[in-house]
Amino acid sequence: MRLFIATSFPAAATAPMNERVGRVKPRLPPASWVRPESQHLTFAFLGEQPETIVETLVPWLHKRLAPIPPFDGELRGCGFFPNPRHARVGWVGVEPRDQFIAVAGAVREAVTSSGVVLDGGDFRPHLTLMRIREHWPPLSIDTFERALRDFASPPFRVASVSLYSSKLNPSGAIHTVLREVPLGSG
Repeated sequence: MRLFIATSFPAAATAPMNERVGRVKPRLPPASWVRPESQHLTFAFLGEQPETIVETLVPWLHKRLAPIPPFDGELRGCGFFPNPRHARVGWVGVEPRDQFIAVAGAVREAVTSSGVVLDGGDFRPHLTLMRIREHWPPLSIDTFERALRDFASPPFRVASVSLYSSKLNPSGAIHTVLREVPLGSG
Protein backbone atom coordinates (compact mmCIF):
# COMPACT_ATOMS: atom_id res chain seq x y z
CA MET A 1 0.00 0.00 0.00
CA ARG A 2 1.13 3.55 -0.80
CA LEU A 3 1.52 5.58 2.43
CA PHE A 4 2.26 9.09 3.61
CA ILE A 5 2.00 11.03 6.87
CA ALA A 6 0.44 14.48 6.78
CA THR A 7 -1.81 17.01 8.41
CA SER A 8 -4.87 18.48 6.76
CA PHE A 9 -6.33 21.94 7.24
CA PRO A 10 -9.84 23.04 8.19
CA ALA A 11 -12.07 24.51 5.49
CA ALA A 12 -12.09 27.82 7.39
CA ALA A 13 -8.37 28.10 6.57
CA THR A 14 -8.39 26.77 3.01
CA ALA A 15 -11.67 28.19 1.67
CA PRO A 16 -10.51 31.85 1.50
CA MET A 17 -7.27 30.72 -0.15
CA ASN A 18 -9.13 28.60 -2.70
CA GLU A 19 -11.48 31.52 -3.43
CA ARG A 20 -8.50 33.72 -4.30
CA VAL A 21 -7.03 30.96 -6.46
CA GLY A 22 -10.39 30.48 -8.19
CA ARG A 23 -10.46 34.15 -9.20
CA VAL A 24 -7.06 34.03 -10.93
CA LYS A 25 -7.04 30.47 -12.26
CA PRO A 26 -8.84 31.37 -15.53
CA ARG A 27 -6.03 33.86 -16.30
CA LEU A 28 -3.25 31.32 -15.75
CA PRO A 29 -1.74 28.72 -18.10
CA PRO A 30 -2.62 25.06 -17.59
CA ALA A 31 -1.47 23.39 -14.38
CA SER A 32 -2.39 20.31 -12.40
CA TRP A 33 -4.32 21.83 -9.47
CA VAL A 34 -4.71 19.96 -6.18
CA ARG A 35 -8.38 19.45 -5.40
CA PRO A 36 -9.46 21.24 -2.19
CA GLU A 37 -10.41 17.95 -0.52
CA SER A 38 -6.89 16.64 -1.16
CA GLN A 39 -4.96 19.66 0.15
CA HIS A 40 -2.63 18.70 2.99
CA LEU A 41 0.92 19.15 4.24
CA THR A 42 3.02 16.00 3.85
CA PHE A 43 5.57 15.35 6.60
CA ALA A 44 6.85 12.08 5.10
CA PHE A 45 6.09 10.08 1.96
CA LEU A 46 6.69 6.37 2.57
CA GLY A 47 5.81 5.08 -0.88
CA GLU A 48 4.76 1.44 -1.35
CA GLN A 49 4.90 -0.45 1.95
CA PRO A 50 3.54 -3.76 3.28
CA GLU A 51 0.35 -3.45 5.35
CA THR A 52 2.25 -4.71 8.39
CA ILE A 53 4.22 -1.46 8.59
CA VAL A 54 1.15 0.33 9.98
CA GLU A 55 1.24 -1.58 13.29
CA THR A 56 5.02 -1.15 13.50
CA LEU A 57 4.98 2.57 12.70
CA VAL A 58 2.09 3.85 14.84
CA PRO A 59 3.77 3.23 18.24
CA TRP A 60 6.88 5.03 16.98
CA LEU A 61 4.74 7.99 15.90
CA HIS A 62 3.10 8.14 19.36
CA LYS A 63 6.52 8.07 21.04
CA ARG A 64 8.14 10.74 18.84
CA LEU A 65 5.13 13.10 18.74
CA ALA A 66 4.32 12.92 22.48
CA PRO A 67 6.81 15.68 23.47
CA ILE A 68 5.48 18.13 20.84
CA PRO A 69 2.49 20.11 22.11
CA PRO A 70 -0.43 21.07 19.85
CA PHE A 71 -0.08 24.58 18.39
CA ASP A 72 -1.90 27.19 16.36
CA GLY A 73 -0.94 27.45 12.71
CA GLU A 74 -1.90 29.49 9.71
CA LEU A 75 -1.50 29.41 5.95
CA ARG A 76 0.50 32.46 4.84
CA GLY A 77 2.16 33.78 1.69
CA CYS A 78 3.09 31.83 -1.42
CA GLY A 79 5.93 30.82 -3.70
CA PHE A 80 7.29 28.38 -6.25
CA PHE A 81 9.65 25.42 -6.19
CA PRO A 82 12.39 25.39 -7.18
CA ASN A 83 12.01 29.15 -7.81
CA PRO A 84 9.72 31.53 -9.77
CA ARG A 85 11.93 31.49 -12.87
CA HIS A 86 11.81 27.68 -13.15
CA ALA A 87 8.48 27.11 -11.42
CA ARG A 88 7.35 23.48 -11.15
CA VAL A 89 5.20 23.69 -7.98
CA GLY A 90 3.07 26.57 -6.70
CA TRP A 91 2.52 26.62 -2.95
CA VAL A 92 1.18 28.46 0.08
CA GLY A 93 3.38 28.66 3.17
CA VAL A 94 2.57 27.56 6.73
CA GLU A 95 3.41 29.28 10.01
CA PRO A 96 4.97 28.87 12.49
CA ARG A 97 7.60 27.21 10.32
CA ASP A 98 9.66 26.00 13.29
CA GLN A 99 6.71 24.10 14.76
CA PHE A 100 5.90 22.37 11.46
CA ILE A 101 9.61 21.53 11.04
CA ALA A 102 9.68 20.02 14.56
CA VAL A 103 6.66 17.83 13.75
CA ALA A 104 8.26 16.75 10.47
CA GLY A 105 11.49 15.86 12.29
CA ALA A 106 9.60 13.74 14.83
CA VAL A 107 7.56 12.02 12.09
CA ARG A 108 10.67 11.26 10.04
CA GLU A 109 12.48 9.87 13.09
CA ALA A 110 9.50 7.60 13.75
CA VAL A 111 9.44 6.42 10.14
CA THR A 112 13.15 5.58 10.05
CA SER A 113 12.95 3.96 13.53
CA SER A 114 10.26 1.65 12.14
CA GLY A 115 12.62 0.52 9.38
CA VAL A 116 11.39 2.58 6.43
CA VAL A 117 14.02 4.39 4.36
CA LEU A 118 12.98 7.93 3.40
CA ASP A 119 14.16 9.85 0.32
CA GLY A 120 16.67 12.19 2.04
CA GLY A 121 15.10 15.42 0.79
CA ASP A 122 14.79 18.34 3.18
CA PHE A 123 11.36 19.13 4.58
CA ARG A 124 10.04 22.50 3.39
CA PRO A 125 6.77 23.39 5.14
CA HIS A 126 4.15 24.26 2.52
CA LEU A 127 0.78 23.36 1.06
CA THR A 128 1.09 22.41 -2.62
CA LEU A 129 -1.60 24.10 -4.74
CA MET A 130 -0.52 23.00 -8.20
CA ARG A 131 2.13 21.39 -10.36
CA ILE A 132 3.29 23.07 -13.54
CA ARG A 133 4.18 20.88 -16.50
CA GLU A 134 5.03 23.56 -19.07
CA HIS A 135 6.92 26.77 -18.40
CA TRP A 136 4.81 29.72 -17.23
CA PRO A 137 5.65 33.21 -18.52
CA PRO A 138 6.72 35.83 -15.92
CA LEU A 139 3.32 37.60 -16.09
CA SER A 140 1.56 34.38 -15.02
CA ILE A 141 4.01 33.84 -12.16
CA ASP A 142 3.36 37.42 -11.04
CA THR A 143 -0.44 36.97 -11.29
CA PHE A 144 -0.29 33.94 -8.98
CA GLU A 145 2.04 35.67 -6.52
CA ARG A 146 -0.05 38.87 -6.41
CA ALA A 147 -3.16 36.82 -5.63
CA LEU A 148 -1.61 35.09 -2.61
CA ARG A 149 1.51 36.93 -1.40
CA ASP A 150 -0.44 38.81 1.29
CA PHE A 151 -2.73 35.86 2.12
CA ALA A 152 -3.09 34.84 5.76
CA SER A 153 -5.70 32.29 6.81
CA PRO A 154 -7.56 32.38 10.09
CA PRO A 155 -5.55 30.49 12.75
CA PHE A 156 -6.25 26.77 13.16
CA ARG A 157 -5.20 24.16 15.69
CA VAL A 158 -2.59 21.55 14.73
CA ALA A 159 -3.22 18.75 17.22
CA SER A 160 -2.43 15.55 15.31
CA VAL A 161 -0.93 13.96 12.24
CA SER A 162 -2.55 11.29 10.09
CA LEU A 163 -1.17 8.20 8.42
CA TYR A 164 -2.82 8.01 4.99
CA SER A 165 -3.06 5.39 2.30
CA SER A 166 -3.11 6.76 -1.22
CA LYS A 167 -4.71 4.93 -4.14
CA LEU A 168 -3.91 6.33 -7.55
CA ASN A 169 -6.94 6.95 -9.74
CA PRO A 170 -7.29 8.56 -13.20
CA SER A 171 -9.33 11.39 -11.64
CA GLY A 172 -6.76 11.95 -8.86
CA ALA A 173 -5.40 10.06 -5.87
CA ILE A 174 -7.85 8.91 -3.20
CA HIS A 175 -6.47 9.50 0.31
CA THR A 176 -7.79 7.51 3.25
CA VAL A 177 -6.85 8.13 6.89
CA LEU A 178 -5.65 4.87 8.43
CA ARG A 179 -4.59 6.24 11.84
CA GLU A 180 -4.56 9.60 13.57
CA VAL A 181 -1.80 10.28 16.11
CA PRO A 182 -2.14 13.19 18.56
CA LEU A 183 0.58 15.68 19.38
CA GLY A 184 1.57 16.16 23.00
CA SER A 185 0.14 12.94 24.37
CA GLY A 186 3.13 12.25 26.57
